[in-house]
Amino acid sequence: MKLLITGTAGFIGSNLVRYLLNHVDDLQIISLDSLEYAGDKINLENIPGGIESDRHRFIHGSICDTNLIDEIATEGIDGIINLAAHTHVDRAYYHPGVFIKNNVEGVLNLLRATARFDIKRYLQISTDEVYGSTQPEHPFDEKAPLRPGNYYSSSKAAADLYIAAAINTDGIDAVIVRGTNNFGPYQFPEKVIPFFTRRIIDGETLPLYGHGQQMRDWLYVEDFCRAIWLVFTRGVCGEIYNAGAGNHTSNLELSKKLVKTLDADYGLIKHVADRPGHDFCYAVNSDKIRKLGWRPDADFDTKLTETVIWYRDNQEWVNSIMTKSSADPDDESFFEKHYRHRT
Repeated sequence: MKLLITGTAGFIGSNLVRYLLNHVDDLQIISLDSLEYAGDKINLENIPGGIESDRHRFIHGSICDTNLIDEIATEGIDGIINLAAHTHVDRAYYHPGVFIKNNVEGVLNLLRATARFDIKRYLQISTDEVYGSTQPEHPFDEKAPLRPGNYYSSSKAAADLYIAAAINTDGIDAVIVRGTNNFGPYQFPEKVIPFFTRRIIDGETLPLYGHGQQMRDWLYVEDFCRAIWLVFTRGVCGEIYNAGAGNHTSNLELSKKLVKTLDADYGLIKHVADRPGHDFCYAVNSDKIRKLGWRPDADFDTKLTETVIWYRDNQEWVNSIMTKSSADPDDESFFEKHYRHRT
């Protein structure tokens, strides 16, 4: 089987490539990543066989490039797994057009190629955020209406609707998996767990939005990779599958866990002005994917500790990623506008 997997130099993408090469035989992967924003080839350096091998080939490019996607498709690929996305809610507030370009127009480009080249299966990685805010005791199932509450989740919801349209009008075989907040190694250091870990190590304050009671369901990235592969291989065309772990944790509680793990001072936690439109909680019902045979295996506290230690012990990786980020004028502008006055 030959697959095009997009967004592979990012967090979930690089972990997925690593997982598939370790666990799936007779699989060839064409990796595609624009290396913008959170993508960096350093995340693929230690995959089995290396970045360029009989089983893995890396291409630097965008899902928005129609000619490039057509060129790849003409090689004869069996499926597409799309993880290419701009994902940071705070960034979407300042530059929503970038999210529309990549997360919506890019997806449409992949869908049309899937139809033109009769690609057997398309899998879209979506998010629990498309359902909007709820309470942990009232999780959304896959039939819940889409009520995205920010510019990032709105772009992902729009992409999901385009997929439904492509199934109906072009007759493609496509499925969607909506995951909760992933955590683990190789996550871009502006995301909360690596971001707060880095600041604790440097003895800097942790800018905690508002009262800190907002909750997220934390899903270990390898568990999500297993969910992705299961849905790709066994999911029913046109269906959506939620994947959550049930590890609902408030941002304040998470911050305290990180401080405790690194034996630091709880006084580093600093409550700051909340972000605009901050959703209180995301929660999904995962019964449907569990019927396919999936369940999360990771113990949250154990894997959270392992993840924090990974970032602590891989400062060279963190510094490399942040050096690239600081060299980008757009990144520097974002950090200046959004974080400097909060820390």
